[in-house]
Amino acid sequence: MSGWTKVHDKEKFGIALYNYNARLPQQMSLLLGDALYIREKCGEWYLGYTLRDRTKKGVFPKSHIHIKPSITVNRNYETVVPNESPIVLEITGVLREWAAIWKQLYVRGSPEFEQVRFLMNEVISCRTHIMSGTVPMDELKQVKQKITARIDEGNLLLGLDLVVRDEQGDVLDPEDASTISLYRAHQDAADRLHKVKSSDNRSSQTSIARFSHSLFVSPKNFVCANAKSDCELLLSLYDASEGRFFTENYWIKWEGIGRERETLKDYRAVFTDLGNSDLNREKVVLVCQVIRIGNMDYKDKDSEKNEKRRDKQNIRRPFGVAVMDITDIILGKVESDEEKHHFLPFVYCSDREFLDTVIRKVIAAKELNHKGQGLWTSLKLLSGDFKQAREEHPHLISSNASIVRKMGFPEVILPGDVRNDVYLTLLQGEFSKGNKTSDKNVEVTVCVCNHEGQVLQNVISTDSSRELANEYRSVVYYHEDKPRWNETFRVAVPIEDFYSAHLRFTFKHRSSSEVKDKAERPYAISFVHLMQENGTTLLDGNHELLVYKIEHKKPVDSLQYLALPCTKLELEQVGMQYGSQMALSSKHSAGLSFTSKDLFTITTTVCSTKLTQNVDLLGLLKWRANPEILKRNLASLSKVDGEEIVKFLQDTLDALFNILMHNSDSDIYDNLVFDALVFVIGLISDRKYQHFKPVLAAYITENFSATLAYNKLMVVLKHYVENLNERQNLDFLLKVMKSLEFIFKFIVRSRVLFAALNNGKGQGPFQDMLASLFSSIGAMMLYTQDSMLTVQGAAMKFLPTVVPDVLLVFGAEDLSRLLVELVENVPEERLKQQKMMCISDIVHSDLFRIPECRAILLPMITTQLQNLLEVRHALEICAKILGDVLEFIYAKDIGSTHEDISHLMLRLLRPVIQTVIRLDRSDPLTACFVAVLVSFLHQMDEYHYNQYISHFATITDLLDFLMEILLVFKDLLQKKVFPNDWNEMILLQNSVILKALRHFSHTIRDMFSNPFKEQVWSNFFHCAISFLTQDSLQLENFSQNKRHKIISRYKDMRRETGFEIRAMWFNLGTNKIQFVPCMVGRILEMTLIPEANLREATIDIFFDMMQCEFYSEVSASTNDKQKEYKGNFSEFEYEMITQLDALVEGGRGDPDYRNLFYSIMFKCCAEHSVMREQGVRFVKLVTRLMQLLLEYRTIINEENKENKMSCTVQLLEFYNEINRKEMYIRYLHKLCDLHLDCENYTEAAFALQLHAQLLRWTDEKLSRVLMHDHYKHANTHWNLKDRLYFDIIDYCKKGKMWENAIARCKELVDHHENVTLNYQEIAKYMRMMAEQYESILTQIRPEPEYFRVAYYGKGFPSFLQNQVFVYRGKEYERLSDFIARIQNQWPSAQLMSRLSPPEPEICDSTGQYLQINHVDPIYVEKPKFAGKQINEQILRYYKVNEVQKFTFSRPVKKGEGEEKNEFASLWTEKTVLVTAYPLPGILQWFPVTSTSSHEVTPLENAIETMETTNGKLKQLIKQHTHDMNQPVNPLSMMLNGIVDAAVMGGIRNYEEAFFTEDYLETHADDADRVHRLKDLIALQIPLLEAGIEIHEAKITDNMMPLHQKMETCFDELRHHVEQNYGKKPRMGKFRHYKTLPMRLKKISAGSLASLDNLSDTSSLSHLGSMTEMSAAIGKSPGTILGGNVFVKSGTPGKNSTSKSPNKKGGTMSAPNKKSRESISSLVNTRRDSQVSTSSNSQSEWYALPIESEHSPSREKSSTPDRSTIIELKEELKPRRPLRPDSEKRNSAHISSHLKQLHRISQVSTSSTGSLDRSTPSSGDFSDEPPPLPQKQSLADYSNILDNSMLLGPRASMPTHSNRVKDKPPPPLPEAEDLPPTPPKKPTRPALKEPPSPPRESHDAGDDGTAV
Repeated sequence: MSGWTKVHDKEKFGIALYNYNARLPQQMSLLLGDALYIREKCGEWYLGYTLRDRTKKGVFPKSHIHIKPSITVNRNYETVVPNESPIVLEITGVLREWAAIWKQLYVRGSPEFEQVRFLMNEVISCRTHIMSGTVPMDELKQVKQKITARIDEGNLLLGLDLVVRDEQGDVLDPEDASTISLYRAHQDAADRLHKVKSSDNRSSQTSIARFSHSLFVSPKNFVCANAKSDCELLLSLYDASEGRFFTENYWIKWEGIGRERETLKDYRAVFTDLGNSDLNREKVVLVCQVIRIGNMDYKDKDSEKNEKRRDKQNIRRPFGVAVMDITDIILGKVESDEEKHHFLPFVYCSDREFLDTVIRKVIAAKELNHKGQGLWTSLKLLSGDFKQAREEHPHLISSNASIVRKMGFPEVILPGDVRNDVYLTLLQGEFSKGNKTSDKNVEVTVCVCNHEGQVLQNVISTDSSRELANEYRSVVYYHEDKPRWNETFRVAVPIEDFYSAHLRFTFKHRSSSEVKDKAERPYAISFVHLMQENGTTLLDGNHELLVYKIEHKKPVDSLQYLALPCTKLELEQVGMQYGSQMALSSKHSAGLSFTSKDLFTITTTVCSTKLTQNVDLLGLLKWRANPEILKRNLASLSKVDGEEIVKFLQDTLDALFNILMHNSDSDIYDNLVFDALVFVIGLISDRKYQHFKPVLAAYITENFSATLAYNKLMVVLKHYVENLNERQNLDFLLKVMKSLEFIFKFIVRSRVLFAALNNGKGQGPFQDMLASLFSSIGAMMLYTQDSMLTVQGAAMKFLPTVVPDVLLVFGAEDLSRLLVELVENVPEERLKQQKMMCISDIVHSDLFRIPECRAILLPMITTQLQNLLEVRHALEICAKILGDVLEFIYAKDIGSTHEDISHLMLRLLRPVIQTVIRLDRSDPLTACFVAVLVSFLHQMDEYHYNQYISHFATITDLLDFLMEILLVFKDLLQKKVFPNDWNEMILLQNSVILKALRHFSHTIRDMFSNPFKEQVWSNFFHCAISFLTQDSLQLENFSQNKRHKIISRYKDMRRETGFEIRAMWFNLGTNKIQFVPCMVGRILEMTLIPEANLREATIDIFFDMMQCEFYSEVSASTNDKQKEYKGNFSEFEYEMITQLDALVEGGRGDPDYRNLFYSIMFKCCAEHSVMREQGVRFVKLVTRLMQLLLEYRTIINEENKENKMSCTVQLLEFYNEINRKEMYIRYLHKLCDLHLDCENYTEAAFALQLHAQLLRWTDEKLSRVLMHDHYKHANTHWNLKDRLYFDIIDYCKKGKMWENAIARCKELVDHHENVTLNYQEIAKYMRMMAEQYESILTQIRPEPEYFRVAYYGKGFPSFLQNQVFVYRGKEYERLSDFIARIQNQWPSAQLMSRLSPPEPEICDSTGQYLQINHVDPIYVEKPKFAGKQINEQILRYYKVNEVQKFTFSRPVKKGEGEEKNEFASLWTEKTVLVTAYPLPGILQWFPVTSTSSHEVTPLENAIETMETTNGKLKQLIKQHTHDMNQPVNPLSMMLNGIVDAAVMGGIRNYEEAFFTEDYLETHADDADRVHRLKDLIALQIPLLEAGIEIHEAKITDNMMPLHQKMETCFDELRHHVEQNYGKKPRMGKFRHYKTLPMRLKKISAGSLASLDNLSDTSSLSHLGSMTEMSAAIGKSPGTILGGNVFVKSGTPGKNSTSKSPNKKGGTMSAPNKKSRESISSLVNTRRDSQVSTSSNSQSEWYALPIESEHSPSREKSSTPDRSTIIELKEELKPRRPLRPDSEKRNSAHISSHLKQLHRISQVSTSSTGSLDRSTPSSGDFSDEPPPLPQKQSLADYSNILDNSMLLGPRASMPTHSNRVKDKPPPPLPEAEDLPPTPPKKPTRPALKEPPSPPRESHDAGDDGTAV
């Protein structure tokens, strides 16, 4: 195989036809459709890269590639593009760019996905259409427009860059366009997109914008039940306000019912020439007149007869009308669509009704009873005339569509529209009966005849859809002597026949009888001439025609009538009175007779471009015939209607100039002709006739021949300009100024013709006269009268229009000077806007293309612009003119522009810069002036820069300019004036600024280094770095396509800027120290740009800065030879760390930068002999900080807030380590905010506490480093610390960390006691402390669980890799929940099943492995608790909080243990973990800093298990004692698991393992431990007994079998244990618990006291005294545990339960009468006093159901004294919800309870210190119920202790010293302070408690696996 060779240019571009997966590293994978740039080939392989990723090169097979013809473009580097049309290339690039974004939209589920898909499909379809090569050029233009519109729409939708295009729609190349043209192209593109956004009302807006409109009408169907004869449908537009038709008719033939006819689907008509005035008519109606064709009388006969009759008689009879109001449609208020059908209701016309009357009646009617009959048609309003409408809507207007024209001329008369029509309307007539008995059925027949009486053929048009006819027949009304026809038709007579033609009307009676009708002949005749005797046409309007009767019904053609008067007006003119009988001459009246009784009225409208009705115009045109009235005709021309003049434009102009030429030696008519000419020119300038401007221009160039007119015209014009005082009417002079363009065209054309005839004779005098004329106009500008303003403004507006013509006969430079003189003559304060518009027109004239003329004009232009810019007037026109000038001189075909640029630069660059500074960025003009500024700098080359720099008079002026321009550049970069999607404009601006910075850097370096000007250097650095760091240059943020375009055109401008900055820095010399450390942040910002070459070139600037500060002089010695240097770079280091934190957190920097920084800086520092140690330390410090910041930035954008907290803690620890307090505090508060987001209030409080530790309780002013934005108003140490403590206390309360809150309150109290003496604050915090203390004892606080989490593998973040942490769980979070939470954070992590240390392969792998297990906190007793009896509620906090050591165990098997009993060989490994900080802390987890393990023997494991089991059982009993609403299921499971250990064997496993003689012999040292285990087994029995009694009291009936089984098993177990291991004291019995009333179900205080004193398992030995007391008193299954006392919340320790045994009978004596009375009186007293208890009570006994009076228990009881019973009648409102009836228990006797209370009081008074917890016999209770207690907030029987206490008030009850203060059950909080409901725990399977100690720790499996 040969080696790699370069491919030919034709093979450099290819498309992947198939997917290809790379198999080797050097190969490259391909995707179908990839565009490839191929560089080399070898055999069957190519080498290249894809255009979607140009950085990755590789090898791919040739067989997968399709080569496309391509071309190579070399700009900054070689680029290969397919050899296709620009539009196809654009589509391809757009689709590639859209496709990448489209995929992202799909992944995100964006709703824009479908929109983009639709646009892409449409663009692909158009591309396919273009690529087919079958698209005609005209259609290709439309397709191109459609594609570009879709591309713009898609780019707008996706937020991509704006695409700028040229006039042809191709993408504009910025290299071929000037700055101004590029800016304006962006403006046009933005406007185009704005129209796309707001295109809702496009149709209505377009219709208003055009002068001509068309209405498309397409009838679909006509429904009429009685239309059995043939009919004519005549559609026309009707003005309801004027009551007349204003369009021609559209004729449709309708075959009668029964006749086969074509459908109406092919009928289409376009009503054209509708102007805006027509659309704005008050009410426009579409009218369809239906004319029946047939017999006179309409009879409903069969089809055959009708068929026969139809052939014999053909009379047009009115049948009906259909109308519809279309005003809203033509106004655009209602959407018109060709697919929508509109209904025109049809109304019949009776025999006695005229069609016109029916139309008016139907229009006026509100409702019509049309019965579903009418015409269905579609309507659509189209813009433009018929030609435009056909081009835009070819699918609507087909070739067979009829044109229905408007009557008369349209608003805009187009040249070439030749017409010679007369619209004739038959209005009405009056006819006598004659010899008939009834009125005639009159039919009028109209024809056109010549002077010989011959009928002209094909000159009558009844409608637009039929061919011309010879005659027109009217509608016949039945027996009507005064018919009103109102029928209109068009008469089109050729111009050659028009002068001799006349209209003839014959009247005929149509009989109902067919036979008679055939014999009828015309009985009368009327006529009218089309031309009048004065040569004008028949006047428009009504004409009353005379009616002549035809005698003996002679043939009409034989009649001689033309000599007779034809109209009533003509008859009156000959002197005869209308109404008298006229004697007709026999010569002219043979066969005719006149009668005044008959009259016929018509209306005519002449629409002719060849004939006129105006006598004055006709007199002017025929001026030779009557020269004596020429002056009058010339003066009357201005009164002639404009339509008449434009129709005869050429004839009129010929007449005017013929008059001048005929009177060349006289000036008698000169002024009149000039006035007439100005009027005609002004008329043509009107909008209505503006289309005739080309006609006038064509006349001047082709038909005008007056060679001597130029002299006369200039003389008259000069006269008018110079003699303003003589001519008072300035309005005419204003018209003259507006007509200057065509006046000079006539002058120049006349002079050219004259010179051609006379070989250039008279050129000198002509030029002198022309110069004099311009001078006169210029002198007119000097007038300062206000009345001259309009004339002067018109002169400046229209004078530049004469330049192209004047240049044909006058010198360009002379004309330029004249124009300059004219503009400069205008006073400075007058007509500023008009002056600038005049200058703008001059710039666009041909003069400006001539270099010599530009040299004359530019000084004047720049002067005017400079003056306006300085006063900030007319800025918009100034910006336009400047842009036009700069764009003009950018062209290549206008000669040299070098000096022009210099002149503009020197005069206008500084004013433009200052204008940009002054303008607000929101002003639209700002972008215009910035574009002008960029254009200035773009067109300036090195010569211009040097020229501009050297033109400043002083160095100070130059300094001011540089400062100014640099600040402008910086402002433009930071506050962009161009929208972000104007990418091409922004890039051009950047390239221009970069070029300017290069030039200015040399100037600054050369001019301001010595003496050194710090400010200009600083401005340069800041400007250059702002340029380099702007978003529009960060190529890595762009798509590959956009990045490629930028680099290919402009390269990477950041690199060049960086090199320039580096060069400037190292040219500072000794002045560098002035920029350290202020420039550290900006240089750092520059070096963080992700461009490798830039970084390598600029990072060493930091080392230079370090040296500058290190060697900077700190003090000057008296000895000049000695200098003291600073010797460190602390300021640089401080600023570096500060800026690095802000920039990296803001998104700058990456690991590559960190590595590159370390390598460059470490090398520089290591090689430096003096700075080595400090430098290396600094480099390592900064590198470490970058690592932490990069991790923080990566994690902070993720959803895992725990990782965010970890990274935050790492950073704050770093800043604390380097003593950066302000950064440390900043991240502390960030950590606090993260905790608050997660509701980790405890950790948030600890975070704030770290900030508070930095403060002192003093009034010292707060330094800036200790402040934070959250506490802006704190200005002293104690003020800030006080506010921090307030928040800390609040967070601690929310997190239930009351102990920590108390400590903070104590500090605050101490401060206010000893410093501020603010007793009010002391009281506030003391109250807070009281609340916290009470909360500790009374509120429920879930104990957190702790978990060990080990992160193994390098797939985790670096701060987690191969590290172990201890986590503090959330409230009620179990191990399974915690594992799920961690796995959700690391979904790809694998959970390890063993707790053993992992293999090294796992730790070094790239995967993620988790090891999670439960750990127990190790409680370390507080010194203050030593030797004291501490409340369990208090100890419970310290057992699980403020802990730093944790432990867990895992089983370890040793030797060969017994197979039947594994407990003998069950060794465990106990591990102790020490965390870095105590928990809780600023995090919910901390890393483990040390780990230690030791093994536990099987016997020790058994002892530990028994202690744990007993502790759990004791805890459950206590919970049920304190809260009777506790669920019974956990207690059932545990009791059953212990007493019925059927699976695990129970304690027998221990007996077989440890209690055998063999074991004791082999393990003699374990004797004490064996005894300890036996004692624990024995101590379990009293606990089980108490638990079973509680269980019996709470179970329901369906659980009774289980309970009975448990009792049986317990009896066996107790018997076995007591027999072998001894009997332990009982805890008391709970048998009577079940029988107590529900509202009194509370465990006795004696039971509670016995449980509370069991602080550990060994304390059960204290139960011995209870056993003795039970034996003395006696036992009974129904006894209740001694002294059932109801505990009052908030009074802990007052539940005295001491009793003494009864020595007489083994039972306690019953309470005496006095005691009962005392109790009753106490109850009554309480009710009367309405004593309320504390709001923090545990329970409300009165909220439970009260025993009914008729309950069985109450019936059995006897009550000696009914008066003691108190009935509660008030409604009781419980705080806890009531139990359902199914859970209610039978109430016990209250009397027995009260007797027991009395017994308690006796025992209490006789007790000497020992506690007697024996249970009284059931026989001590009577069945008599006590009186109901008084309604209180809660039951408080705990205070009923003895008689002495009953007598005193509750608040003063003494506490006996011999009484043990037992901890009461925690009370329930108030309703408003209820704790949040804990989350529902996951349901677990109901497993039995193992009967014997478990084999292993609760957190490990048999093999040490984690649970």
